[in-house]
This record gives sequence, structure tokens and C-alpha cells, in this order.
Amino acid sequence: MSTVMAGVQVLPNGKDMNTNGILPKLVEEIEESGLKFEVGPMETVIEGSMDEVMELLIKLQGKAVSLGSNEVITNIRLHYRPEGIDLSDKQH
Repeated sequence: MSTVMAGVQVLPNGKDMNTNGILPKLVEEIEESGLKFEVGPMETVIEGSMDEVMELLIKLQGKAVSLGSNEVITNIRLHYRPEGIDLSDKQH
């Protein structure tokens, strides 16, 4: 399958919890994946195969829970083209 881009927001939640401590650890998990990505103010864009991106999203949710979140909301937007897509296609 061709490369896809996913715009992702992972929103950990927990009673009396500071999610700012979790978010940097989620970015570390993305870095460790080896996939191309860009962190933005509203979402992180990740580039990879559909399988790689979905596998990473599952890991991110599990990581947020293991760090103390009792629920995780993940918003995902996927951009797919049969010939593939690249982060550089989205830059100005």
C-alpha cells in the first residue's frame, strides 16, 4: 500500500491529571517509531504505510494509559493517494 499521512490528536484524560507530562512522552514514542512526522499546534502529522500508522496509534493509546490516563480520545484524519503522499507535498 502507498504511503499515507495521518493528522493525529491524542487526548489523554484522567481525574486531576496533568496531561502535559504525558504528551512529550507520546512524542518520544512517535520519534522512536522511525516514521516521518511533524508536531503542530493542533495535531501531529505522521507519514507511513497504513499499517505502520495504525500500529503506532495503538501504541500511543496504550502508552497514555500506562502513564496514568484512564481514557484516551484519538482524532485521526487520513490522507491517501494511490501514488503515495509525502509531508513535503503539504508544505508551503
